[in-house]
This record gives sequence, C-alpha cells and structure tokens, in this order.
Amino acid sequence: MKTLTISVAAYNVEETLGKTLESFNDSRVYSDLEVLIVNDGSTDHTKEIAQKYEKLAPETFKYVEKENGGHGSTINKGISLATGKYFKVIDGDDWVDTNVLVEFISKLKKLNSDMILTNHVEVYPNHTKNVCLVERLKDGKEYTWDDSFNIKRVVLHTLTIKTSLLKENKVHITENCFYVDVEYVIWAAYVAKTITYLDMYLYMYRLGNSNQSVSKKNMLKNVGMQEKVSYQLVRLYDVFGKSHMKPNQDDTIFNTFKRSIGSTMRTYLLLNLDEAKKNIINFDNNIYSISSYSYRRLNDDAFIHLTRMNNYLMVPVIRWMYKFWVLKYEK
Repeated sequence: MKTLTISVAAYNVEETLGKTLESFNDSRVYSDLEVLIVNDGSTDHTKEIAQKYEKLAPETFKYVEKENGGHGSTINKGISLATGKYFKVIDGDDWVDTNVLVEFISKLKKLNSDMILTNHVEVYPNHTKNVCLVERLKDGKEYTWDDSFNIKRVVLHTLTIKTSLLKENKVHITENCFYVDVEYVIWAAYVAKTITYLDMYLYMYRLGNSNQSVSKKNMLKNVGMQEKVSYQLVRLYDVFGKSHMKPNQDDTIFNTFKRSIGSTMRTYLLLNLDEAKKNIINFDNNIYSISSYSYRRLNDDAFIHLTRMNNYLMVPVIRWMYKFWVLKYEK
C-alpha cells in the first residue's frame, strides 16, 4: 500500500499543471506516493501534460479521464480510486514544496492518526504569506477531540485524511459546483477521531488571479453555486450537530462552516443595496427553513449576528464598509 494518495483536480490547467506535477516528481517518494491526475473534461492540453508524467513515472503518476462534473466530482473520483493509506487533494493550479513533501511522507509512514494537519503558504503575484491555522497543538503529537487545543478552521490546503475513513463513511461531495472544498473538509473533521499536527509548510496556494473562482468578480457571477453549497453545509451541520460531537470538534467544524455562510452573505453585499438586502433576507430564511438548529448556531458568528440585528437594519452600513474594503484591498 502506498503511504499517500494525492488527487489532483485538473480542469483546463495547461498553464500551471506542469509546475504542480513537477513538485511531486522526486524519486525519493516514488514508492510511497500515488498521484491521481483527474482530468475533469479539459479542452486544452491538460491531458498531454498529465500523460507525460504518467510515462515518466507510471508507478507514481496515474492519469484519470472523466466527463466534466466540477471540483466535487474530481474529489469523488479520487476517493474511489485511491489506494494510499492517506488522501490529500491538491488543485491543478497549486503545488507543494518538494523537499517538504519528502519529509512529510517520511513522517506519515510513522503515523496512524485519522487526520493530519499542516501549514500552507499563500502565493500572490508579488509576495507570499505563511499561514498556520492551529493553536496549542504540538508538532507530531497525537490528539483527540477531548484534548485542549484550537483549530481556527480546516481548509483543503492543510488537510490530509485517512482514505479508509472517506470510503467507509461513503463521503460524496456535491458535483457540478464550485466552492465544495468546505463540504469535503468538514466531512473529514467529522469522521476523524484522532489528529496530529505537523509544523511544516507543505501546500503552496496560488492567489491573486482574477480568473480564479474565489475572485470577487467570479463569486458574484457564481453566487448561485455559493448558495447551493451553503444549503448543503447547513444540512450537514444539522446532522453533525445533532450527533453529539465533542465540543472541540463542534467548534472546529463550526468555525469552518460559518465562514462559507458569511462569504455568501458578503457576496450579496456587492449588489446594489435593495438587491443585497433582499437576497440576504431570502438566503437567511432558507437557512432557517432547512435547519433551525444551524440557523441558531450561526448567531454565534459576529458578522452574521450583526447582519441579522434589528431585522437586518445594519445591512446598508455593513455593505458600505465591505465595498470600501474590497475596493481598497482587492483591485
């Protein structure tokens, strides 16, 4: 059995996929690493680039072709085909630090925790930023949800999870939709019972491209997909929350879940005032109709609570402040 399966979500990434795959291309990890390059119906030269690496190291790189089904479908395909003990998702426009990957796999071979968390680096066109999302977790020590620590949130870039847990729990991510990475990571946090944090900066997360799905322009264009994912997260949190999670596990999942709900609300703020308020109220009412439990829990988030105050009276002020922030920092 391989130690680690990396599932690469690849859709029209001819400009970046070579860098992604080259970051895994090290003979020191060939025997321990499986890289599934899941081509999600690309129409560019993604296939040719992927097959080049498959020919180079067929024991490590495996090309998988499928019809277009969105990011979630590539994760689902990766889970179904993975043979490694651990599973990690990397987008086809991101990459890893190769030397850190070698060290990471060496440490993975000695671990048996359900969930492994690492740090990541945000890579902008003109600068980088190291990001650590955990507090009070010692490097290399195994924890359970009963222990005292703080995970600010789980994100795709920090997460590695036991493959068997995904398969046994029949984890299936929403398809034909952007922004599903949160659905995947809260599933992982829910099925995991033990956690180990490794203090290493493994994942290199590319940001600052206006064509990315996380740009404000594209988030507004795809707000319907944000809504779809948000409603699915509300359903999941309703199920997870009623299953008597450990308090620390609940907080970790909530910290991850609430950001997506808040992000959808903030996207509405990019509309004109009347449309913004109308959409926020409608969105919030839909959350309540899906799960009053999740709706009430979301009041613990400061931004959502402020937005809801006095029958959404603060929306004009919040909208003005948010648009000012976007204009200042995200041009």
